[in-house]
Order: sequence, then structure tokens, then C-alpha cells
Amino acid sequence: MTMRETETNGLPPSMREALGWVVRLTSGSATRADAHAFEAWRAQDPAHAEAFREAAALRKALRAMSLRTDLPGNVIPFGARLRQAAMDRRGFLVTGGAIAASGAMLMVNPPYELWPSLAELRAGERTGVGERRLLRPMAGVTIEMNGRSALSLDAARRQATLIVGEAFVAVAKGAAPFAIRVGDTRWLGKAAQFDIRASDREACITCLSGHLFGEQGAARHRIAAGQRFAAAPGGPARITHVDPEASGSWRRGVLIFRDTPHAAAIEDINRYRHGRIILSNEAVGRRLVSGMFHTAQIENAVSQIQQLLNLDVTEIAGGVTVIG
Repeated sequence: MTMRETETNGLPPSMREALGWVVRLTSGSATRADAHAFEAWRAQDPAHAEAFREAAALRKALRAMSLRTDLPGNVIPFGARLRQAAMDRRGFLVTGGAIAASGAMLMVNPPYELWPSLAELRAGERTGVGERRLLRPMAGVTIEMNGRSALSLDAARRQATLIVGEAFVAVAKGAAPFAIRVGDTRWLGKAAQFDIRASDREACITCLSGHLFGEQGAARHRIAAGQRFAAAPGGPARITHVDPEASGSWRRGVLIFRDTPHAAAIEDINRYRHGRIILSNEAVGRRLVSGMFHTAQIENAVSQIQQLLNLDVTEIAGGVTVIG
């Protein structure tokens, strides 16, 4: 039995297909052909459109729910709470037991970030769309989380792990060193300020003041103010010079892009809008974007980038926007 068969075991055929479309359209690699194929599938039967709405509602409910993660085998009992949260409209066709049976697999490694992973759910701190949160977890350390971010803290060891999203960290002068892990690298800062990001695309850390020291397996790294360390999963590490003003601009309510890859810009924009923007292909993601956009008017950024790069935009049910 394949993983996909296990994930959808016990679901009606229309719901299995709908969940497959949600996965594909939010994968970050959907193409314009996928968008056309989806519209054709949805038009085949009114039940298809309804199943897709239910699948999208399930995704939204799972992201919003606070689920227990201290259960044997990491099985998540969605049960009545899930049905009430996502399916009050007409009653969802999937039972809580059927989902719980495959919950461990789904929650440990959710397909294409369709819903939060176990690591995200276990995170002590999580933020929603457009939400920012200020933390002072220990003496001399301040953390400001950006939207759609998850972070775990270990106060006893003066360290943290950024699981997904973005955060600003300041370690005061005279305070004990503070360590943070992002991707496969552990960074140590003392009397320093830095911005960290984590996504499926890459993990990076930008030093805004002071110095940072990184450990990546046997490799050792050092970056100073104005330098950024970045590494894609399984890829080589890169240290580049950046503008610190642009790196921390989100804390002032603006996003500044200066020859920024489109894929990175979309990650930032997605933190501030409901639904999800996906790019039609990798070539579009590599195109460079420059501009300044206010997070309070983030939809303007979508239309301006569309015009700037002369891209097509396809709106799809479930809050998905395909740009390519």
C-alpha cells in the first residue's frame, strides 16, 4: 500500500480526489496546466466542487486548531472537535476515527505543509496570518515572531529552534550567549541582533549587529553585521552581503525587496494574507523582484508584482492563487 493510499483510506472517492487537488495546488510547484485541469475536474460534477470546499475547510481548520501532541504513538484524535470546527455547514463525510487512524503519518510529515506538522503543533509559540508576537523568554533575550511562524524554546539551556517562519532575535550586551537552531545549523550569539527564516525552500540567518557563530555538522561558520548565511535542504551553504535595513523591515510594517527571488518574496507575502499564493514553476520563482510594500495593504503587492513581471494570475477555490 502506498503512502497516498494510506493517507486517504476510508474516504469517499470525491474527497480523495479533492484532497489530492489541495495537495497539488498548495505544493508550490503547480503549473498553469494544473490549474486548467483542476477547473475541468471541478466542472465534471457538482460533488467535486463541494468536496473541494470541504477539503479546503479541513485544511483551514487543522491549521487553526490547538491539538494535543502528548498521546501514545503521536495519533491525533480529531473526533468531534474537528467535525464541529470544519464541518458544521452540512456534516463532513470523513469520521474522526478514519482520520485518526492515519494521523501519525499525516502529522509527522504532512504533504506540502497542507496542515501543521507535529513539530509545529508541539512548538511553544505559534503565530497566525499577519500576527506578530513579542517574547522575552529569559534575561537579556528578546524575540519578535513574524506571521505564520512556529518556535520552540528551551529556557534552561538558553536556546530555541525556529521550526518554520521568521523571527527577530536580540541578545543584550552583557547577557549570557543565546543559541538558536534553524535548519541543520545551530547559531550562537552574544551582544547581537539577527533575523532568522525557515521554510521548505531554505533556512537562513542574517546578522544585523554583532557577530554570530554557527555549527553545521563538522563545519564552522562566522557572520558579522550585514552578512547572511543561507542553505537549501541538502544544498551548499552560502554567505552573502545584504542590506540589514531591508532584512528587518517587516518589523516596521513594510516588506522591502531588492533583487529578491520571486519565491522568497512570495514567502513573505504569504505570511500576511489568507489563502496561499503558489508559483507556476521554478523559473518564475527565480525571477528577481524589487520594491517596497506595506503589510497592511499586502494585496497591492500581489497586483504590483504581477504587473511588474508581466505574470498571469489564476484564482482557484480554497483561497489558492497561481502566479506564473
